[in-house]
Amino acid sequence: MDDGAAAVRSVWADNFKAESAVFCQIAPHATHVALNVQYPGCVIRGDGRKSHYDMTAEERYQVIHANVSLLKPLQVGLAIRTDDGGRFAWEFNLRGFDVASDLDARDPDSIAYLARRGVDFGRLPESGIHGYELRWMLRDSGLLRAQASWATFAGAYHVGYFAAMMSGEKLPDDVDDFMEMVRQLLGPAVYDVKRLARQHDQRCVGALGHIVKQLGVVQPNEPKPTPAGTGSTLALLAFETLKEKLGANAEKYRGQLCGLQAV
Repeated sequence: MDDGAAAVRSVWADNFKAESAVFCQIAPHATHVALNVQYPGCVIRGDGRKSHYDMTAEERYQVIHANVSLLKPLQVGLAIRTDDGGRFAWEFNLRGFDVASDLDARDPDSIAYLARRGVDFGRLPESGIHGYELRWMLRDSGLLRAQASWATFAGAYHVGYFAAMMSGEKLPDDVDDFMEMVRQLLGPAVYDVKRLARQHDQRCVGALGHIVKQLGVVQPNEPKPTPAGTGSTLALLAFETLKEKLGANAEKYRGQLCGLQAV
């Protein structure tokens, strides 16, 4: 595989219009799309009587539903592979969360981690993009009509936040309705890199960066790695590699999102 991952394009309110024009030229030609959403951690963790692995998919979904309903997303990363082999990546910085406000729920450890990774919390409240603006742009761009394969990593929360943003509503009450919502939004070809990596090699586990190294993927040389943008880029590169390695076997794992399934 070549290492032609494009630099991540950081998008704020002041360049949203210009970047949207570029995005709308690229999006209809997408064959693969990788999604990464950054959010301020998890504050609801279930009743504490069961571990993640002992919970049912429905019980895990209720925890996801509660957190997505309460917390505000910070960034949306989208990496695209086009039908001519080009790769492009955007990181959309969202308005809504204010780190200085006690009204915005967060996990302090997650905030500290994301700040170290480069999330500009001071800039988000004034210079971020409104979620509805991004929703309208993405719906008009042709991305959702491109019938691309979608990938994410440990993706239940990423997909949950994205689905809520794209619908402008709260998530459905149960997991089956949620998965139908995902199919209606993204199509049937939704894959989780974490699930595919485990199927490829039982030793291929851990964080996305570790899995990418295990797969021998050439990582992009970003001067300043960005959480959502770099995360989506690495997920795209890993997905393309795993899809090639697994071949037709990859189809067995459509719609299996880690965080709902116990992987």
